[in-house]
Amino acid sequence: MPRFSRRRFVSLFAGAPLVAQDRTRRPNVILITADHLRWDHLAANGNPAILTPQMDRLARGGVSFTLCTTVGVACAPNRASLFTGRYPHAHRVMSNGIKMPENEVTLTHLLRDAGYYTGQIGKLHFWPHSGRNHREYHPPYGFHQMRLSDEPGCYDDAYGLWLDAQGPEVRRKARVKMPGERGRFEYYTFEGHETTTHAHWVASETARFVEENKDRLFFVHAGFYAPHPPLNPPASMLALYDNVRLPPRRYSAEETNYLPERMRKAVLAGASTPEDTWTAYRKHFYAMVSNLDRNVGRILDAADRAGVAANTLVVLTSDHGDYLGDHHLNGKSAMPYDGAMRIPLIFRGPGVPAGARSEEPVEILDTMPTLLALLGIDAPKGNQGLSPLLAMRGGKAREMTYMQSTANRIIRTKRAKYCYWAGGDEVLFDLEKDPHELRNLARDPAARPLLDQMRLLMLRKTLEAVDPLPERVAPY
Repeated sequence: MPRFSRRRFVSLFAGAPLVAQDRTRRPNVILITADHLRWDHLAANGNPAILTPQMDRLARGGVSFTLCTTVGVACAPNRASLFTGRYPHAHRVMSNGIKMPENEVTLTHLLRDAGYYTGQIGKLHFWPHSGRNHREYHPPYGFHQMRLSDEPGCYDDAYGLWLDAQGPEVRRKARVKMPGERGRFEYYTFEGHETTTHAHWVASETARFVEENKDRLFFVHAGFYAPHPPLNPPASMLALYDNVRLPPRRYSAEETNYLPERMRKAVLAGASTPEDTWTAYRKHFYAMVSNLDRNVGRILDAADRAGVAANTLVVLTSDHGDYLGDHHLNGKSAMPYDGAMRIPLIFRGPGVPAGARSEEPVEILDTMPTLLALLGIDAPKGNQGLSPLLAMRGGKAREMTYMQSTANRIIRTKRAKYCYWAGGDEVLFDLEKDPHELRNLARDPAARPLLDQMRLLMLRKTLEAVDPLPERVAPY
C-alpha cells in the first residue's frame, strides 16, 4: 500500500493549485547539497588551507554540526535518506543503481502539501543515471519543477541541453567522460568559460527559481555535483592554490598490520602513488570546492537581492565525503574512515541561532525532521531521524551514528568507531587516542572492554533501526 494518497500522486500531474498561505507564517527553504564534500573542506570547520568564504559566511550566520555522518556509502542511499529521514535498509536504496521507491514520503511531498512551490535543480540521483535516456520521464517525487542533471556534461539532461544551446564548442569544452570510463586520478583544468561549469549552471538556475518565486512560499533543492571527480576546476580557482601548503595526508606505514585483508589490500593498492600525484590531485579537488563555494555564494546573494533572505532557511550538506589521500585512498567506499563518512551540515535562518557550532553526533537523515520541526510540520510515519534542535543550543543529540552498506555496518560515538564486516571481520578505532584512525584495535586484548561495549551498542542500534513501516493496525 503506498504511503501517500492517490490524491497526492495525481496532484503532481494535474497542476493542483497551491494552498494559499500567509508568507510570514513559515520561511522558504533552500537546500544545498554537494557531492564528495567532507566536513573539513570548509575553512570554518578548521581547515585554514581551503578557501571557502561563502560557506564560512553561511556557518557564521547559523549552526554548523561538525560531527555529522552519512548513513550509506554512496550518493543514492544518502540522498534517499536525506529526503525521507529513513535508513537505507528502510527505503531499500542500499547502493547506487537502485530506483528509490515512488511510494516513499519525501520532504518535498510534505512541503508541497503545506503550500510550498517546490523545485529541483541539478543532481538528485533518485534514479540510476547510467543506461537511461535523460530526456524521458522521471518521477517527480513531490517536485513541481525539475531541472535534472546528475552528471556534469556527459548526458543530454537539462545541463547538457543548456550547453547545446550555447553552441557545439561550448558543449565540447564542458563534456566529461562517462562514469565507467574514468580512471582513478582524473584531474585537469576546465576548458570552457567558468560561467559554463555545472556548478555555475546549478547556481544560476537556482537563483532564477528564487527570483521567480519570491512572492510565494518556495522550497528549492540545489544539487551540486562538485567536488565529485572528474576534477576539472576553472583555471581561476586552481590558481588560488598555487602556493598553498595542503594539510598532510593521514596514513601510517604500520596501519595495514592491523587491518582485515579486504581493507589492507585497498590501502596497499594506493601506497605506491607518488606524492606529487596526490598533491596535484588534492589541489584540483580544493579548487573544485572553491568553485562550489563561489556558486553557493551566488545563491545566497540571489536570496538577498530577492528580499527573501531574512525569511529563508538555508541548509548545506553533502551526501558523503572523500578520503582524498588519507590511508592512500580516494573516492568513497564502505571503508570505515571519517574521510568518506563525515560531512558538513549547516542550518541558517529563522529559529536557528547564529554563529553556533555543535560537536554532537548527528546523521544526514536528521536533516528532514529538523527542517520540519523548524517549519512546524509533523514528520511522517516511518521517519527515523532525530531533530537536533536542542543541540543547536548546546544540548545533546544522538549517542551514536550508524552507517549501512551491503557489506558491513558501522557505528560511531564521540569516543570510538566500530565496524562489523559480513564474514566476521571487525574494526575498532579509539578516536580519543587515535583521531586519524590509524590502528585497528579489534584484536588487541587491552581494548577488549571497549570492543565489547561497541559490540553491544551495534546490536542495540541494529534493533532500534528496524523499519517501523508498515504499521501494525490490528491485534491479529
